Amino acid sequence: VTLTVSAVGLVLGITDLLDKSAIVDLGHYAEQAGMGLAMKITTDVLALNAGLSQTAGATGVDLTEANILTAIQTLGAAGVPGPYNGVLHNIQWFDLAGSVGSTLNPANAPGNATVAQVTRDFGAEPAFSGGLNNLYGVNWTVNSNVPTMAAGADRAGAIVNPRYTFGFVSKWDARVEFQRDASALITEIVVTACYAVGELRDAAGVLIQTDA
Repeated sequence: VTLTVSAVGLVLGITDLLDKSAIVDLGHYAEQAGMGLAMKITTDVLALNAGLSQTAGATGVDLTEANILTAIQTLGAAGVPGPYNGVLHNIQWFDLAGSVGSTLNPANAPGNATVAQVTRDFGAEPAFSGGLNNLYGVNWTVNSNVPTMAAGADRAGAIVNPRYTFGFVSKWDARVEFQRDASALITEIVVTACYAVGELRDAAGVLIQTDA
């Protein structure tokens, strides 16, 4: 597999007037630019989910516990070792966590015996921290950057082996530089990274395609 790196970034031109008039300093704008670049990298990685050949779920249908089990079984049958990491869009999490006590059996959640306990451990609270904790040995994350697919009808979550499925190579990590243009009365904030992402082993991941 060949991953071809390229430079990605953005430039903010902060005028002296804005700098002296705002209640925040240049560091605030640099931080915001850095967050934008981090989101770009995350989006690039998550976009790889839709390219996985193995799938669980169905277009236009809410995510269910059975879909999760299917994905785990598919990886195990292919000889893919654990641990597994999973990522879902917020609406996928909502559909799954909202089925606690119906399609999601509380007894199946390790260490949990009641619907109330499952809701606390797997439901509402972890959503705000971006994680679903652990279910069936999969370490879960919820991220709003999980892409759409099927013309926007579905979301492309995934369960992967984090070592084998996708690759990330970096020439340099995100860096922030300031450049002064005195004649224009502007300070430029330049934020860049140089990296590439790509699929390494298709059989080491399963796309979770469910209703958006």
